[in-house]
Amino acid sequence: MKKIIASLIMSALFSISAAYSQDTVNLDTAIKEAADYFEKRLNARSLVAVLNIKSDHQRLSKYIIDELTDTMVNRDMLRAVERRDLDLIQKEMEFQLSGEVSDESAQAIGKKLGAQTIISGEIFPFNGMYRLGLKAISVETAVIQGTINKNIYIDKKIKALTGNAGNFPISIGGGVHIGGSLSEKTREGSGKEYVLLDQYYYSNYKTTETDSKSEFDIGAFMFFDLKYAEINMGLYNGFGKRRWSLNKDYYYNNKTIKTDNKNSVGDTSALLFDIGILAKYPFNMNKVSLFPAVGAGYQLWLSARENGSKIRGDLSANNSIWLKAGGGMDYKISPSLFLRGELLWGFKLNSKNESKEPFSHFTHGPTAHIGVGYIFNQK
Repeated sequence: MKKIIASLIMSALFSISAAYSQDTVNLDTAIKEAADYFEKRLNARSLVAVLNIKSDHQRLSKYIIDELTDTMVNRDMLRAVERRDLDLIQKEMEFQLSGEVSDESAQAIGKKLGAQTIISGEIFPFNGMYRLGLKAISVETAVIQGTINKNIYIDKKIKALTGNAGNFPISIGGGVHIGGSLSEKTREGSGKEYVLLDQYYYSNYKTTETDSKSEFDIGAFMFFDLKYAEINMGLYNGFGKRRWSLNKDYYYNNKTIKTDNKNSVGDTSALLFDIGILAKYPFNMNKVSLFPAVGAGYQLWLSARENGSKIRGDLSANNSIWLKAGGGMDYKISPSLFLRGELLWGFKLNSKNESKEPFSHFTHGPTAHIGVGYIFNQK
């Protein structure tokens, strides 16, 4: 029975592997198969213009346009619009080879070129590979004469045409920092103290002391990005409420006889500076890139106030390390410009001051970054 199950599993894996191999091809094979397809769908000796391939990489778009055009011309089954004529129309009508062109605009361009068919398409990252989609449109009737889609694996040629061969895109940017923190330190104690209760003296007591703080942060941040790593810095003001309470329970024979409560509320604020590093792994999906991230940051206290009064002296003993995890998203506005959003949750390690205190500490909170970035070596 085990041998049968193993055989079935191996057969399934082989089938999946074979299907993947058949469905995913290199870029030149995809272009060749697209040319084969259009030769069968279009009338012989039709005049065809390969107009545009929407992409985040102009070099990749131009390569596909040129190779598809040359392949069809060299086979002598279809005729192609001269490259110089297409260049002139491109300048006149201000469209980009790697941009988006509507079907109506494609028809208008086709008429100016005297073409009978326009071929346009799109190529974009998809599930660890690239997806190429092409369609042919009749200039006269606007009827779609054929569509074809191909999955393309990422090889040296794709990396070279997208600017990812032997280099990582480097970007810098900045924006708004919004965050906060919730902190609580507690300690418990016990002892003996004589008190007069109903003409009797009870000496045992237990205490629970709690000092908590809720804080809201707002400021600015900037980042330096190396695809798989992000270095970020933030300068922001944190302000919030601090609540202190002390519960003192007197008891006798495990029965609470009396409880004393003390509490106070105060305002706090601090000017803080963060510097941190995140390790991340981006997943590209056309214009959107998603990435999980994990890292650490070092928080420095520049100034602080308690109930409106400035806290004087050296604040460096309050500096601390934060461990952070979360994720983010980039949205490309153009090949070099993008929007970035990040959401992280952090947990603080005890500062020097906190390590000296006889309290149990727990501080955590969210950080959100919303900003704009620019890619320097985008091709």
